[in-house]
Amino acid sequence: MRLIDVRNLIGKAFCDYLLTGEEKFREIYLQAEISEEFETYKRKRVNFYESFVRDYKSLIPARGCEGVVTLARLLNQRGYYFEAHEVVEKFWLRCHCAEKRLLQAVIQTAIANMHLENGNLKGYSRMKELAFQNLKPYRGTICTVEVERLREELQKEEGFLNL
Repeated sequence: MRLIDVRNLIGKAFCDYLLTGEEKFREIYLQAEISEEFETYKRKRVNFYESFVRDYKSLIPARGCEGVVTLARLLNQRGYYFEAHEVVEKFWLRCHCAEKRLLQAVIQTAIANMHLENGNLKGYSRMKELAFQNLKPYRGTICTVEVERLREELQKEEGFLNL
């Protein structure tokens, strides 16, 4: 198992828990068996997850587009870009709403931050560009996203992006 596999396993289970509130997903990230070399990483991540759940229990399970984006914003603000993208993506995949492209822009913004965190400036720039394009049809505040403010974020030359 690689580090990315550990992140994906526990991160996806955490996001499933945020979306559903079902304890079986919480048990997956709490009890995931991983190799000893990644135990410190898992413990740090799980400690954050449990703290996040305590702090935002009233938002779990996420309720609609607004709830999902709110959780993503909170995760993004804390540097958990994978989880920020994942919670929105899981919702986006099954949503049939008019805000689908807006949600895709939120996902791409979090992915841009992931690329920046990993030093992939080409991927960072490309995701920002795609997110900016997906925001074009929208104005105002939708699903708690202040569209104009997010556009301004995406036009920044460098630095982590705020959702």
